[in-house]
Amino acid sequence: GGNGTLKTAHLLSQEGLNIIGIPKTIDNDVFGTDQSFGFDSAVNIATEAIDRLHSTANSHKRIMIIEVMGHNAGWIALYSGIAGGGDVILIPELKYNEEKIAEYLMNRLRDNKPYSIIVVAEGIKIPVKEESAAHYLSRRISELTGLETRETVLGYVQRGGSPSPMDRVLATRYGSAAADLIAKREYGRMVALRENDITSVPLAEVAGKINLVNPENGMVVKAKNMGTSFGE
Repeated sequence: GGNGTLKTAHLLSQEGLNIIGIPKTIDNDVFGTDQSFGFDSAVNIATEAIDRLHSTANSHKRIMIIEVMGHNAGWIALYSGIAGGGDVILIPELKYNEEKIAEYLMNRLRDNKPYSIIVVAEGIKIPVKEESAAHYLSRRISELTGLETRETVLGYVQRGGSPSPMDRVLATRYGSAAADLIAKREYGRMVALRENDITSVPLAEVAGKINLVNPENGMVVKAKNMGTSFGE
């Protein structure tokens, strides 16, 4: 399961139950593993949605904002934003500036790029809690730039459907490794992916911790070098 499930699993393990954890969440925020299964499928769905928005954004010359899931982690926004060619990617781990975003969009307009795609993680900080992040940014960007702006909140569609082949393979690898731990009676551990190898870590090292995007993450750096804005 995700963070809550694994925290509970650790507590049950401390009470003497034989527990093996398997990281499963689309948010990819489970600590101690490079990737949880479900994440790749969610990224595929979000990327396809971004691809579809390019067509209407271009034809209507609009700013299109798409909000993706991820809770307090920006992994889905980061990966789908890069894969889908997002011009601006906003994640909770990096503080953004609305005026900087507006300036970036106006510079694109002056460079004869009349439309832009903004990929937003649901967990970014906004001052109006009653609004979705996408709706708030759509309103603010329209006010700051005068450009026609539309928002899409992808929502729970990211959590359903057929899993990607990569997720199916990863889940199979995790399940096999978990069975091996049971056979060896090595309980109180979580199977994990580390540099494409399957290993395991103590649940005590996982419980209560969150895997967030490091601002110095190589993908963030590469995206910035390619001209993607993170609103800074």
